[in-house]
Amino acid sequence: MGTVKTVQISFEEEGFAPFQVAHGVELHDALDGAHSPVFFGCKTGNCGTCLVEICSADFSLLPPPSSDEKDLLESLAPDKPNVRLACQIQAVSDLRLRYLN
Repeated sequence: MGTVKTVQISFEEEGFAPFQVAHGVELHDALDGAHSPVFFGCKTGNCGTCLVEICSADFSLLPPPSSDEKDLLESLAPDKPNVRLACQIQAVSDLRLRYLN
């Protein structure tokens, strides 16, 4: 049986321990199941509740935001290129996050 690839999720906020998740898991599922500072409303990219700044990651592995996500990000966090909706990201790279809401 092969080894399952994992990624580490960590936070800028104090009091939240880093944790490992399986590579490719939906970030909202990983954060919901862990002690996380990130909250979710709709989980479809419409509400902006899960706005996070990605402080470190292999950005080349993260797909760019969809046009709908990009429109919402431009209104919620203009001039912040590393901001994403956590509900729209898969854990494909180690991530260090800062919750913005």
